[in-house]
Amino acid sequence: MATATPDTTALLRWWHQHQAQMIRRETDFLRNGVLQEIIAIRRRLEVTCPLGHTSELSTCEPHLADLTRLYSLLENFCDRLQSPFSPDSLPLALQHTLQPWQARLQLQAQCPSTWPTEPLELTQLLVLLFKAVLPVLAENPPYPATTELQLTEANNCKTLTFTAHYEGAIASALTSLIQQTVQPFLDTFCLFTDATCDVVFHAEHFFLKLGWQPTIAVASDHPHASASHDIPYPLAQAPGD
Repeated sequence: MATATPDTTALLRWWHQHQAQMIRRETDFLRNGVLQEIIAIRRRLEVTCPLGHTSELSTCEPHLADLTRLYSLLENFCDRLQSPFSPDSLPLALQHTLQPWQARLQLQAQCPSTWPTEPLELTQLLVLLFKAVLPVLAENPPYPATTELQLTEANNCKTLTFTAHYEGAIASALTSLIQQTVQPFLDTFCLFTDATCDVVFHAEHFFLKLGWQPTIAVASDHPHASASHDIPYPLAQAPGD
């Protein structure tokens, strides 16, 4: 009897899909459950507090402020776990991720207003890529003079490019740090999509490019998770099957 050999690529893909769906369920629970409960508690507290400058009102105000801070903290925590746009829109998820860094990195983003829905784990991987590389650029001198991201689709190919321009030569230590940061994400992305991924360093800029087909090639024999159901665990295959 032949011993089944696990398909390690399928297992890795399944694990990333499982994680993305699990995080989505937890963030949905926080956004649609806990945050909504905080809003309801605040409203009940506001109703019980009389209008006007009374002692009761001054007693309620600190609690209302505490609830506002708690709501903000939990909302930011949800956004750090997963962009609220990740399940539906890659362009919006990327813009949501870039927004905190736009002023610091002089970052310009060009994304289409409409885009086909991507598998959640693919969008999540791209979001994590930029969450990893943008702090590296912002916190390690020399700092880029400008950066730009462009997302396009043409001739049956989707392309994501990111460029950082410097006023002088990029230090070799920074080049190595950028390469070490982005390479695991690019390797995983290529594993998921049969994509082409390039990182090119020049004297005064570096260029990151990912290209993939509108439909993920590897998905034909391994279904992606739906919005409401986890995907099946990939079955191991016996040698020769």
